[in-house]
Amino acid sequence: MSSKIVRGAAVLAGSTLALSLSLSVPSAQADVVPAPAGADPGPAAGAAAFLAAQPGADGIIKTFYEFPPGTFDSYVDYGLTVDAGYALDAVGGQGPALTAMTDALQAGIGSYATSGGARAKLSSFLLSQGRTGAAVDALVDDLEDDIATSAPLTGRLVDPDPNDYNTPLTQAYAVSALHDAGSSLAAPALDFALAQQCAEGFFRSSFADKSAADQSCDANPSASGSVDTTALTVLMLQDQKSAPAVQASITEALDWLEDHQAPDGSFSSGNANATGLAGWALGVSGRTAPAQQAAGWLRAHQLVNAGSCAPYAAATNGAVVLDDLGLLNASSGPLDQVDNSVATRATTQALPALLWAAGGRKAGASTLTGTTSYVADKSKQTVTIQGAPGNTLCVKPGGKAAQRVVLGADGRASVAVTLPQGTRRTVVSSVDAAGRTATTTFRALGATQLRVDAPKNVKRGARAGVKVTKLAAGEKVKVSFRGKVVARGTANARGVFRTKIVAKGKPGKVRVKVVGQLADRRGSTAILVKR
Repeated sequence: MSSKIVRGAAVLAGSTLALSLSLSVPSAQADVVPAPAGADPGPAAGAAAFLAAQPGADGIIKTFYEFPPGTFDSYVDYGLTVDAGYALDAVGGQGPALTAMTDALQAGIGSYATSGGARAKLSSFLLSQGRTGAAVDALVDDLEDDIATSAPLTGRLVDPDPNDYNTPLTQAYAVSALHDAGSSLAAPALDFALAQQCAEGFFRSSFADKSAADQSCDANPSASGSVDTTALTVLMLQDQKSAPAVQASITEALDWLEDHQAPDGSFSSGNANATGLAGWALGVSGRTAPAQQAAGWLRAHQLVNAGSCAPYAAATNGAVVLDDLGLLNASSGPLDQVDNSVATRATTQALPALLWAAGGRKAGASTLTGTTSYVADKSKQTVTIQGAPGNTLCVKPGGKAAQRVVLGADGRASVAVTLPQGTRRTVVSSVDAAGRTATTTFRALGATQLRVDAPKNVKRGARAGVKVTKLAAGEKVKVSFRGKVVARGTANARGVFRTKIVAKGKPGKVRVKVVGQLADRRGSTAILVKR
């Protein structure tokens, strides 16, 4: 993937992020596609830190696997290291790790680049990093030898049968590499790649058989669309989008991707790999809204600890897991080597898409909202949380245990809070991984006997002062006389309410009744109405 596509301005400490489409150094970058105003840099920075820690001392990432069951092994994963290099290059901020990985990949050309697909992927990355020299030149020469020059395969990336495992996805890497190398085979490789796009807009997942006279996607009515291949091809074509045919292809591919995004922002039935690539492609192409939705889903699948809600091991902080099952596995304890490898692979493709993680309100802070009215003690209340989609918060209701909350695709969540007994305030607080806090307060009223003071004797038709105490500040109150409400009001800051009533009706003893804001807060007194 050419760095013309996705190199991010290294401003992860800022409030906004920019994606550059220029190969030159940041100071000379042009044609910038900005991330949305108020984008939150935290998710991408956390994922980048996790990813930068994955290579071994040799600069290469190892992938661990279990096969057969109970037997664990690993292999040096050059391809995953290339993916990680692209991701770190996209977001910036991890220069030493990126350089070490690039050095190791260049040194490993002879070990890794033994097939057309590997040569395409590695040469595209090394060229994107500005690497030159005899070894890189030889790698490009070998890649050129893998491009067919005879019809109907002209431009197709091939390996000798029966070990030809190339696909439209590896073709996309070849297109980028040959373009950056200024190869005369760049044009036929591009033409063949564009022919793998079906009329619906997607790029298919596999080539036609080599014997087919028509190698285009539309020649196969049963061709299936691939989110990964479509998104990656969009990324690889960014540096050639000035060509009308390429721009038209990108537009159709993006339209298809948007049509296949789930309401929660994910792609491919909730898969972080596909969602990451698609979100990245949409973002660098200026499709901000769906890119934000994808970033929100990825953020919700990122292992982050907030406040005292810390279910994940520190070593995995910032990693993005593959799916919902990955979240469940991670919460049960530290990731083992196999699960860590799965998370590493998911993070490589998710990381650049996290550049579009929305910041929510007030530069990323969430808000907590509850009723502002007095409520009954021991009642169950609801706190509404609003902020950035996918953000993780630790919510603590008063003196009770904190709970981890992940905001949904709409940036909202709710928490039920049972208030303690008695008249008191309960503060519900939250903190996210970035240390941003929010609070809301519930004011509960417990049952009580209100004190009511009034004259003992009142002449019929005269006015009598009534004083109510033991109210809460600002509590609503109503006063009844002879079964009718004769006064309403609100207690002052000292919990006192004063009013005057008219002693109407027949002479005799009459009760003045008072009810506070809740029915179990009441009191009364008697006055004698005289002639």
